[in-house]
Amino acid sequence: MTVSTEIYFKDRNIYLDVAKRGEHTYLYSNITNITISLNHMNNNFKGKSIIIGLPKNWQLDKVLIKELTNLGFDSITDVSYLYSGYKYTSFFQRVQSFYIKNFANRPDYKRLLAFKSVESEYIEKLNNIPNADYAFLIRPDIYSSQFIDMIGTKAKKTVGYQWDGLKRFPAIQPLIRKFNRFFVFDTSDLNQCNVMPLTNFGVMSYKPESLYDESRKSDVYFSGSFYPERVDVLSRLLSQLSSLGLKVNYILSSNKPRNWKDPNLNITSNTVTFEENLKNTFNAKIILDLVIEEHQGLSFRVFEALTFDKKLITTNKSVMHYDFYDPSNIFVWTNASTKKELDKFVNSPIKPVCKHLKYKYSFENWLKYALNEGDFIPIDLPTE
Repeated sequence: MTVSTEIYFKDRNIYLDVAKRGEHTYLYSNITNITISLNHMNNNFKGKSIIIGLPKNWQLDKVLIKELTNLGFDSITDVSYLYSGYKYTSFFQRVQSFYIKNFANRPDYKRLLAFKSVESEYIEKLNNIPNADYAFLIRPDIYSSQFIDMIGTKAKKTVGYQWDGLKRFPAIQPLIRKFNRFFVFDTSDLNQCNVMPLTNFGVMSYKPESLYDESRKSDVYFSGSFYPERVDVLSRLLSQLSSLGLKVNYILSSNKPRNWKDPNLNITSNTVTFEENLKNTFNAKIILDLVIEEHQGLSFRVFEALTFDKKLITTNKSVMHYDFYDPSNIFVWTNASTKKELDKFVNSPIKPVCKHLKYKYSFENWLKYALNEGDFIPIDLPTE
């Protein structure tokens, strides 16, 4: 069987035919005599080395290492760190942190202090490795400026990605210029100089048999941190979904005690790892996604729904402007949404998403685009 698709080759678009021949899949160009086997695409980074760093609170670094290994990387140096649970070392440090967070426009200053407490260990780790081909930092603002400079001396190409809005964590601003390529996931941040668009991604290295778990089966799944505006919506949605007879599995986490007006809403201090979330979304029929007010970028839940062929209920209206949006698969919930509308969406069949779009938002294409390496489909952010 032959289908038509589109692959982006650096500076031009080439339309190709995809053909399955036995155990091999090939691309045949209708412009030149190019023939590319897709079976060994995971060796694109064979022999390459990379430094990665990001918040370790959800153990996403473990997932990234698995994905990078799947793409053929020979050397992966992880400088991710855990900033939750950090304790102030003195009363003076606590007062200083309060001042900087509230009056010096650095609301996440405690995270920087957490890194400073382990920075010497990470400097030693970098000193003990040879130079790397790439460095990729997610949320670079959780690192010191000096440490990012050191990474710049160790890697041939450095990439930064801010998956939270730039306004939400303004400490990122002076760090952007330190990277060869810097990406944001919120359309409103594209007016900033020296930034490029990027979404989150769908995983590729997890096989269905490793994710399937009968005990995790649910009709609807939600996982997220406590935010007052999010919790009010969650409470209303849970009421609507439950009234439809749906089994809802939700995890609402907070590292602080919370007294909420809805006594039936359970809040936990337990943190769910990224891999646990993958298993929960894989075993759900519908994924629930609640955006926070500070940004309009798409969460990982959106791309899990895309990857695993799940329906999505979201409060993020910006999803309607993406190329994979289909109202049969994605329900954008508002305060005006009715139980009848939800019922119709829940009980209608899901529409298959073309493989071209799935690959576009896969980890492999995501990484190639971010690093500007190999053949990739560019990822952009829609403008309304």
